[in-house]
Amino acid sequence: MISAREIKSKIRTVRNIEQICRAMKTVASIRLRRAEARLERARPYRRRMRQLADRVARATQAHPFLWERPVTRSGVVVITSDRGLCGGYNASTIRRALMVGRPEEAAVHAVGRKGRAQMAARGYEIVDSVVPVGGEPQAGAIWGLADRIGEGYERGEIERVVLVYAHFAGGARAEVRAEVVVPVRPREETPEEVIFEPDPGMMLPGLMRRYLRSELLGAALEASASEHAARASAMTAATDNAEEMIRELTMDYNKARQAGITKELTELVGAAEATG
Repeated sequence: MISAREIKSKIRTVRNIEQICRAMKTVASIRLRRAEARLERARPYRRRMRQLADRVARATQAHPFLWERPVTRSGVVVITSDRGLCGGYNASTIRRALMVGRPEEAAVHAVGRKGRAQMAARGYEIVDSVVPVGGEPQAGAIWGLADRIGEGYERGEIERVVLVYAHFAGGARAEVRAEVVVPVRPREETPEEVIFEPDPGMMLPGLMRRYLRSELLGAALEASASEHAARASAMTAATDNAEEMIRELTMDYNKARQAGITKELTELVGAAEATG
């Protein structure tokens, strides 16, 4: 039977782990509140840019981002975290990214260390990456990646751009999505009359660049909030498990102490009887 001293040592170890998990939960909760606030500010702009791109796609085909082409190679933007300890957040995103296409059919643009490492380990070509992401995505780095992806699309290196990320649904809920953002596909086929000022040749390059930037940054912000929510949830579960383990070990410690005291008393009584 394990001794009371060994059980006490285990209790000390588990208590240290519990304190670390509790601290990580607190940090993740603070970062989640910041990420949610930033996400709420960004969502209306992304939504409006999508609506504008949709209207343009129904009215004209005067830009490469609006052209439908046979797909032989996709640019897959995989957005994950730099670190683990966030439950199944990274695994579910990577699993969805693998469904987009085989290694020879996909050029991976990774945001986050975990996605870059896992996709490379599975034989995918990492064309570009933004690492480390840090506590929250930086607009400049994400916009730079969006511009490079757009340039590759216009050169014909890829025929579509797919975003794979976890969409934040509130609380600890997230939905992993794989969205084709280029070419822009109108949700309604009915054309509408649109007046361009200036003409499409001058206006569309800047508009489409802003559209792709807003899509990548919006997805990165969604993923960031999902990551912090997943980490807070995972650390909450870990803290609860550690507390339960401490309770069980404390009971074992008390039983071991009682057994030790009973043994000592039995030995004392036996010795007294022997000498009496």
